[in-house]
Amino acid sequence: MFNLNTQLVNELPEGLALAQRGLYYADFLFETIRVFEGKIPLMQAHWERLSRGLKMMRYQIPSAWSAVFFEQEIQKITPPNARVRLTVWRAPGGLYLPENNEPQFLIAAQALESGVFEWPSEGLHVGFCESVRLPVDTFSGLKTLNAARYVAAAQEAQERGWDDAILLNAHDRVCEATSSNVFWFEGNTLCTPPLADGCVTGVLRDLLLTLTKAAGYSIVEKSATPDAFLTAQEVFLTNAVRGIRWVRSCEGKVFENAKTRKLHE
Repeated sequence: MFNLNTQLVNELPEGLALAQRGLYYADFLFETIRVFEGKIPLMQAHWERLSRGLKMMRYQIPSAWSAVFFEQEIQKITPPNARVRLTVWRAPGGLYLPENNEPQFLIAAQALESGVFEWPSEGLHVGFCESVRLPVDTFSGLKTLNAARYVAAAQEAQERGWDDAILLNAHDRVCEATSSNVFWFEGNTLCTPPLADGCVTGVLRDLLLTLTKAAGYSIVEKSATPDAFLTAQEVFLTNAVRGIRWVRSCEGKVFENAKTRKLHE
């Protein structure tokens, strides 16, 4: 028996029943994917990250699943330019210990006007989140639906008039933003927190590190305190849907954007 918003029912509605483990235990993984003019250039990277997470969480991955499989499934519903969310969860059954490790999936698509990553001319105003500290463990790099900390950080950002919040980890080191990885320039050196500091293993983060190294940039993955972070000359955020977004200010410190603009172009 269930009480669903005052309605007494003997069984959960079909959709809720199918996603029971996600609803009860946040036993989900997800990918947020950008479609450009009907193409998904980062699909292989998304699949590699998703499949790593499925293996870590001991899902039984169907043999048919692959980057090609999900690209075909996405293209069944997506408009030419879109933000797509691919969510995967474990089949119903069990309490904390699952009874069935087979995955289910849902794809949702939202149309976008642009077929390119757009440059945010105004830049972002951000600050350091005070209400949240992110844990650091082997699951930190996964994109799961255990997102209460990110929701709280986004709400704090809104309350304080910021465009986004910079989250610190449990050791008070700069980790990431609410839905993005963080980069900064120290002179001509491009810096970003190491994965060991608990940030999500971003698809665009990995691509940017690879491309900038190939282009001859000096790159360092390093931990940073908030005070050290504020000595940077430029700061920007990255994710696979919005691309590179430069940060205009953080906690009153104003940043430049020339090197970041060059990377974007």
